[in-house]
Amino acid sequence: MGGWGDAAMMSAGLKGDIGKIRALEKWLKRRDLPLVVAAQVATRVAGTITALARQTFKAGQNAYGDPWLPGADGKPVDLVRTGALAAALAYVATGTKLRARLGPAYAKYQIGLRPVFPTGKLPRAYVDAIHADAIAVIQAELRRAA
Repeated sequence: MGGWGDAAMMSAGLKGDIGKIRALEKWLKRRDLPLVVAAQVATRVAGTITALARQTFKAGQNAYGDPWLPGADGKPVDLVRTGALAAALAYVATGTKLRARLGPAYAKYQIGLRPVFPTGKLPRAYVDAIHADAIAVIQAELRRAA
């Protein structure tokens, strides 16, 4: 059997609505499916991990739960003078890719000293959130195709 195989061979041991399985097979063969689904996953994940980044920002921590460096006076820093940085902090989906949006011009300096976004291996919360969002999007697409 090459590719998806012969429909007669595939249906030999199956019970139920074979038409739905054939429709699913055709749907899975579409060349644009991986990109379409990946873009949908990226869009959903962007919102979810933006919420995680904003939680760590509000807590004055990096994505791994470590507190930010104190200010020059030794006191904790909250980076909320006008609220512009906190409001602009987000992940943005562009097609299948995610990027971090910082907002104000000074954000690059502040976030460099006091990171909000992961800087290495993704924290478990990010991995779990990405995994859950990907599963939800894929399941929704499979239900839609059935």
